[in-house]
Amino acid sequence: MVNPRVDVTSEWDTIRGYLPEGYRELADEYKQVQTQFGNAKIRTADDLLRLVLLHAGANLPLRQTVAVMKAAGGPDVSHVRLHKKMLRATPYFRALVRSMVDTTPADSERWAGYEVVTVDATAVCSPGAETTDARVHVQMRVTDLDFATVRVEDVSVGETFKLFPWQAGQLAVGDRAYCNPPGIRAVVAEGADVLVRLNRGTLPLRKPNGEPFDLMSWLRGLRGHNASEADVVISDKKGVLEDVCGRVVAIRLPVAQAEKARARLAREHGSKVSDLDREVASYVVLFTTVPRSRLNADLCLELYRLRWQVELLFKRWKSLCGLDRLPNYLDETITAWLYAKVLLALLMQRMGASALSPPEPAPSPRRRRVASMAGAALEAGLDPVADDRFGAPARRSA
Repeated sequence: MVNPRVDVTSEWDTIRGYLPEGYRELADEYKQVQTQFGNAKIRTADDLLRLVLLHAGANLPLRQTVAVMKAAGGPDVSHVRLHKKMLRATPYFRALVRSMVDTTPADSERWAGYEVVTVDATAVCSPGAETTDARVHVQMRVTDLDFATVRVEDVSVGETFKLFPWQAGQLAVGDRAYCNPPGIRAVVAEGADVLVRLNRGTLPLRKPNGEPFDLMSWLRGLRGHNASEADVVISDKKGVLEDVCGRVVAIRLPVAQAEKARARLAREHGSKVSDLDREVASYVVLFTTVPRSRLNADLCLELYRLRWQVELLFKRWKSLCGLDRLPNYLDETITAWLYAKVLLALLMQRMGASALSPPEPAPSPRRRRVASMAGAALEAGLDPVADDRFGAPARRSA
């Protein structure tokens, strides 16, 4: 039965105004609207996007999507045809997302001259699944909360700095999943620096003199709740790659926060948690290649807190866009559907930014429509200022 509350016509011109300028040309480039037969029903990029964004944005089944579009005077296609079009449209959606993210470095509000860029990924699952089906990987600038890179990959692609482009002057910030020698070396090789939550199981460290660095002995020697640091080196076991010099930065959590961290660890890992794991949970430990002269230990810890902006982003995507509600079990459509969801999220961000801009002397009808459409998104937390604390959850759930 068609849902009468779904309006697919009145605001399309407004939404279209926030798509990339060349979205029609991209559709031609990726052969999305080339017609092989005279009776083809989807002849324009607008027809294709209206159908796919309706399907993903309203969380409608394919059959209901085509029924609603037909009733609204749009193209009359079968659900099978829409399914096939989505399979072919994945490269086009990827190109649209890539053209909507801003790759221009932000120059304002830098930390010690750095452009701070945080990375993360979120897992999504199909209905009834017990394991992850796909991941959305995001590279986002902290200064303006704008995207540098968005990628949708299957479950075989894990979280690593190597997925993203880097350049001199950037500071890559990531959680424990990104704390490994190959990923860190990939960032440093491009002239950038890293700041990551230390994973003691994946990052073997040595002292500058070549002796092993005993992390636990060093942590146990910390006194009070002040930030401390020690110079360390990431060495190649085979002696082929150059050493990466850096620092370990740590702070002992207050008793109340340490108890919360240990309780969270027990909830997430149950009986697998060892006594050593519980002990380490009493600290926030980071690794960074940033020189001490640019960011001291206190500033490193303060800066790491900003990484949680990307966690808030994923929460908004899941709550507002339904990013975590895959519609079916078909692996071949998951990527296209996720790119459609990410495209919706980027459109929402553009609309929200437009509504937050200073009002014009004579607001246009389009601006008034945008403000109305973006109201729900603004109320849900598009404000770039967000509170956080040390010891926030290290992982997210699908």
